[in-house]
Amino acid sequence: MSAKTIIQMIGVAGTVMLTGMAAFAVSSEPVLVDADMCNRHWSTSYTNALSLHWNWETNASHAVLEVAGMNSAFTTNFLTDVSNWVWQAFGTPSPSVEDVFDLTLRFKDDGGNTVGTLTSRLAVVMGAFGQAVIDGGASHSSWSKIKANAVIPYDAAWDPVSATNAVATRLEIARVGGISQTNALGDVAGYTGWRVKNSGWGYGLFDLSLSFTGATNVWMAELVRPLDGTAFSLQ
Repeated sequence: MSAKTIIQMIGVAGTVMLTGMAAFAVSSEPVLVDADMCNRHWSTSYTNALSLHWNWETNASHAVLEVAGMNSAFTTNFLTDVSNWVWQAFGTPSPSVEDVFDLTLRFKDDGGNTVGTLTSRLAVVMGAFGQAVIDGGASHSSWSKIKANAVIPYDAAWDPVSATNAVATRLEIARVGGISQTNALGDVAGYTGWRVKNSGWGYGLFDLSLSFTGATNVWMAELVRPLDGTAFSLQ
């Protein structure tokens, strides 16, 4: 998550009851307030309506918001009399697919020049809405297969040594005998999207390597992407 973020996702609610001339404060349910910005809570969506807030840059006459995910993307514009906007990340109470969205808000002057930029990243994962299928068998084949675009979490806090020394993240994905990709991430906790479909990855065996700059431990995984559709054997 960038130092300048445009997503505000944590709020504290209270309840007040008024009876006649007296006011009685009623305690609300406990609310989790996570003050550590270096973890995945800050980049996880827990609702389909997200409130975006920003302060305008000097000399800006308008702003352009770009939202790009693995499955969809759009652009919208704002004038200087607007400083907040509610973005509906998906159209149902809970998501049907998972995604990672990169948000970029560019402030423009009258000549169309960029005078400031705010960025943020948001992940939509089914587990945050209680919709995830939990497979408790670590040896089950579902753990080693990938078919659709994937949201990959990373967090240096998984390992105490990494949590102390990590300053950045590196995720390497390589298809055995094929193409490879290196993702350099400037934070130590969050999500990144792996666009598997329609991106030239093909099918077969994939090696994944997750490491943190400043730490020595490396997380490894091996996945297989089977062919789509149904296979027939003719004799």
